[in-house]
Amino acid sequence: MFAIDFLYDGRYLSDYGFIVCDFNESKGVVTTSSGSKISFEKVSRNGGKRFALTNAKYTECITCTFDICKNPDIFDSDEREITSDEYRDLMRWLNRKDFHMFQPFPDNAADKYYAHYNASFNVETIKIAEKTYGLRLTMETDSPFGYGEQVVEKYTLTKYADKIVFNKSDETGFIYPDMVIKCTDEEFNSDGKLEITARLLNQLNYHCKMIIKNCKKDETITIHGQQQIIETCERIGLETNDHDICNDFNYDFFKLSRSFADNLNYIYSNKNCEITISYYPIIKNIL
Repeated sequence: MFAIDFLYDGRYLSDYGFIVCDFNESKGVVTTSSGSKISFEKVSRNGGKRFALTNAKYTECITCTFDICKNPDIFDSDEREITSDEYRDLMRWLNRKDFHMFQPFPDNAADKYYAHYNASFNVETIKIAEKTYGLRLTMETDSPFGYGEQVVEKYTLTKYADKIVFNKSDETGFIYPDMVIKCTDEEFNSDGKLEITARLLNQLNYHCKMIIKNCKKDETITIHGQQQIIETCERIGLETNDHDICNDFNYDFFKLSRSFADNLNYIYSNKNCEITISYYPIIKNIL
């Protein structure tokens, strides 16, 4: 990992006076998992002369091992031993039973783009003459890839007029973004059926048609894409909301698609509405 600092659960490594380092620097080679390892399932065909692909899936999450020590620009040589209190502070921060956002910052100042990961760490001590001078961190993540900065885009959909939305992920297939839909059309008072369709350019097999019945004007609908949850809030001027949205939804959750060549999606609605789409794009980069 080419970095000197990282952000984890809202705190920087440099906040503790530490930097990323390599206690095995003389060996000159560092190996890390780059993630996105795919397992291909195949069946024999024509007496084993060819094998047909039946399924492909990711089998591993990203892992990485690196060292940290006190920053020599801050601490003199006789102050670089890690004390018991410092060790406990770092363990409490890094060695967690749940995942938190981890974002490394490369030492190349020209590199302005940083992916982040959901991670936790196992920790080993690095001792010299029985004194602790470093920690070896083994990072475990919850995904075979990283994520980019959150994309948040707002669109005003006019009845049956296309809007162009880009899927900025590196992964082919589709993602389920979060959505907030505001029903603005007067037609909702007479016909509450909302249809929002998305399709990938020139790809008929990449599409969705999300249908929600019995919507009302000024109703706001929220969709949590990853969790596959839909909910509605109280409309302005109403004390209660009697919309049984769970029974009025066709459960074709909105998705943004991409193929190898195209990431341009056309979306349109059967009624005027405002939508906000947000997601973290999948990033396949070098950690």
